[in-house]
Amino acid sequence: MTASTPSVRFGLRSSQHHLTWDEIRRNFLAADAWGLESAWVFDHIIPLSDPRTGPNLEGWTLLAGLAEATSNVMLGTMVTGITYRNPGMLLKSAVTVDHISNGRCLLGVGAAWFEGEHQMYGIDFPGAGDRVSMFREALEIFEKLQTEDSTTYDGKYYQLRDALFFPKPVQQKDGKPHLPVVIGGSGDRMLRIIARYADQWDNNFPDVDTYRERVGKIEAACEKIGRDPKEIRRSTTLGADFVTKSETEQREHLDSLRALGITDFLFHAPKNVNDFKPVAEGLIPKLREEWK
Repeated sequence: MTASTPSVRFGLRSSQHHLTWDEIRRNFLAADAWGLESAWVFDHIIPLSDPRTGPNLEGWTLLAGLAEATSNVMLGTMVTGITYRNPGMLLKSAVTVDHISNGRCLLGVGAAWFEGEHQMYGIDFPGAGDRVSMFREALEIFEKLQTEDSTTYDGKYYQLRDALFFPKPVQQKDGKPHLPVVIGGSGDRMLRIIARYADQWDNNFPDVDTYRERVGKIEAACEKIGRDPKEIRRSTTLGADFVTKSETEQREHLDSLRALGITDFLFHAPKNVNDFKPVAEGLIPKLREEWK
């Protein structure tokens, strides 16, 4: 994230369950054409809603195709469970997308949660504490592989031996190769990890008090390590039914989220993505101007 990054950004989520390639591509092309800053898939093997037997394309190979199809929109997974892939191979996929897109990849990651999916595919699903510890090790590995010519790492869960990693990402941070890290999470340990590693924190919350409590924990953790919490962008997602509300209702809702410090507003794509066009071409430009 650079100094030229917009203070407020808008994105479209096109979770791929029950969607064909053509439908997902249509949604991403729409986000690109409307000038939205980001577009997202998720990273699951099966649909998250019934029927579970519906189509569900794989997230990172999708992003590679979508990187070629689009021109400007940032591309990410919301979010990749760390248990599904070796961290080095996950980073290799993400950096490949970064090169295909000429520097538009967002590395969305989390500690994973869908136990049933792991059981179906024979993927180990450790307890929550272990998954968070695995996640922290993975983030350390991401940093090393992006900046070192040869990486050795001796963790409890992951090990590297003179690992070579080229090419480095197109994107940079503080003069070093770096993919922006988007972390989803809300537990106390995850919030401390977010304070240390995240460029963007994604969080959906049941009420304002809960959100403010989580923000306070991130700010306290940032203070301990000497980081400005304002360096961490904050995103949340609104449902596909957002388009059914009046513009007054839409504006009031977004204004209330902005007052909480949200910087990145994400929207689940409606079944017909063109239903989002009045928001994308009408309301969002107005808010960008007002929220400067």
